[in-house]
Amino acid sequence: MSATSSRAFLLLLCAAIAAGCASFSAINPGASAQQVEKLVGAPASVWKNADGSEVWEYPQGPLGVETYMVTLGPDRAVRELRQVLSDETISKLHVGMSRDEVRRLLGRPRDIGFSSLNDEEIWSWRYREWGVRNMELYVQFDRSTGALKKVTRFQVDTSDGKRH
Repeated sequence: MSATSSRAFLLLLCAAIAAGCASFSAINPGASAQQVEKLVGAPASVWKNADGSEVWEYPQGPLGVETYMVTLGPDRAVRELRQVLSDETISKLHVGMSRDEVRRLLGRPRDIGFSSLNDEEIWSWRYREWGVRNMELYVQFDRSTGALKKVTRFQVDTSDGKRH
């Protein structure tokens, strides 16, 4: 790839990333479900609530550090838009939560692994602590009960290249 082609590709990539962010910022309370789909596409998952409302999940890729949740009322209008891979939301995790509770809180994990040593299922996400520090979040579940056992966070952009 030539230097000119590389620059053009990089500019297109930056524009696409900026457009994705701009699309979520354009969603306002009261917008219709159809307007949301037009701006950001179909959700990856839809959570239906007992009151007739829905939560639409929009994870931003396996290496992304944001997951958006759009809450629609029974009238199919936007009630709330939240970026859930945040310190505030992560702080709501607690021992004993079910897989479903964690999934509804944080969205689809980047990766799911297993440890036969401790009989655990381990979910992970990337996020930005305080919006600037690149972090990895690991949530460990007891495989037999499905209950959350442990939450661990690691900084991944350290000057020494190690996790802290």
